[in-house]
Amino acid sequence: MKNLNFTCPFCSLLCDDIQLEVKENTLKPLNSKCSILINSLKKKINEQFSIINGKKKNISQAINELSFLIKKSKSTLFAGMGTDIKGTRAALDIIDKYKCIIDHFSSDTYVKNLKSMQETGGFFLTLSELKNRSDTIIIFQTSDDVLPRLFEKYIFSKDTINNLKKRKVVFIGSKVPQFLYKNKKLINVEIIKLDSINLLNFISSIRKSINSKDSEAKDKKIFNLIELLKKTKYGSILWSISELQGDVSDLIVNEINLLIQDLNKFTRFSGLSLSGSDHILTVNEVLLWQTGFPIRTSFANGFPIHDIEQFSTKKLLDNKEVDLAIWINSFNEKKIIINKKIKNVLIGIPNHPQKNDVDIFIPVGTPGLDHNSHLLRVDKVVTMPLKKVRNISLQSVEQVLNKVKKGIVNSDN
Repeated sequence: MKNLNFTCPFCSLLCDDIQLEVKENTLKPLNSKCSILINSLKKKINEQFSIINGKKKNISQAINELSFLIKKSKSTLFAGMGTDIKGTRAALDIIDKYKCIIDHFSSDTYVKNLKSMQETGGFFLTLSELKNRSDTIIIFQTSDDVLPRLFEKYIFSKDTINNLKKRKVVFIGSKVPQFLYKNKKLINVEIIKLDSINLLNFISSIRKSINSKDSEAKDKKIFNLIELLKKTKYGSILWSISELQGDVSDLIVNEINLLIQDLNKFTRFSGLSLSGSDHILTVNEVLLWQTGFPIRTSFANGFPIHDIEQFSTKKLLDNKEVDLAIWINSFNEKKIIINKKIKNVLIGIPNHPQKNDVDIFIPVGTPGLDHNSHLLRVDKVVTMPLKKVRNISLQSVEQVLNKVKKGIVNSDN
């Protein structure tokens, strides 16, 4: 038995302060009660077989079969994309050369942030600024389900570089985070309960009051909030688009980004979208580095074409616009969409519940547990190194895809 310093790969906070007890590949956090970490480490690996058409095979057979499917496919979709930097780069090598399409589990919500940024621009926040410099923090509809330690580490941290003792935190939304309920007697926070429709109107009213010559708002809540904003020296605004009502979420994000711009006319404010589920930020940034285009991009014409609507996983599968879907998820058991009319491949963790439902299943290890890795943090300013801590002979997504690519090349000769 030994204790290790550990960087957690299971959400985009990438907490690097975890003490891990390791005993014969049983992993136990000693100083964290994060539900995502605890539940992820509880999962046991009972078998590591590849599966082809419901029958257990060795991994070489599965890789050869996948190489054959990609070679004969007329249109291949790489979906899910729950992987690290190396896994994304290995996927892109195949996607580019064999004219595939790439999308991600979390793109339905992420692209709304993307569209807003393309249309309005933005002022962006780092976690260090949030923790150490923000005297006012406005939180729009954000729970602690996706990033469980966000409040503990960065909003109500006991130690800050600038020794911020009098920061003001305002939560505006319908679902109040559990952390705020549990600690409301110990922390200074104001809660304004609003559903998504009223939240949109509320933000619009704040903007109208800020930009109006008659700046005195009639609504007391809006008036008090504007007075707070005027006194702010270094403000932050957080939001989680996945928790907003779908039909108005894109409008709310636009209003938030425009509000931040309005506030920067007389003080300093910046924003952070808490949209790092399944490490979409890592995948998206690698795409941008290598192609100049974000997620939902097709290489079918021999060069990248980005289209938010056309290259949605659900649309492509529902309309049978691809004949092969390759799902990648090396972090969790998230459900995948299976269209029985096309070929389906899952490159995922060994205990994925749908491994017998696809044509080919190839087990892989988890970055930061079973092999060294790099992932981007939610604020996109830090690339975190993760070290192998578990002694299990599972290949990485990168290793599997490099062998798949080699198999395709060999079959061409």
